[in-house]
Amino acid sequence: MPPLSALDWIGLVVPFVVFFLMLIVYYVWEGRRERRLRREYEVENVE
Repeated sequence: MPPLSALDWIGLVVPFVVFFLMLIVYYVWEGRRERRLRREYEVENVE
């Protein structure tokens, strides 16, 4: 088996990096949405 070249390493690492970045963006976005919904329903329940 030939050793992996730099291009092969980039091909292996970049998809994982992109996946984790998308996962982080999703969790931040979802967290903001959840906070907004909690505030919205807290106001409705108090009134």
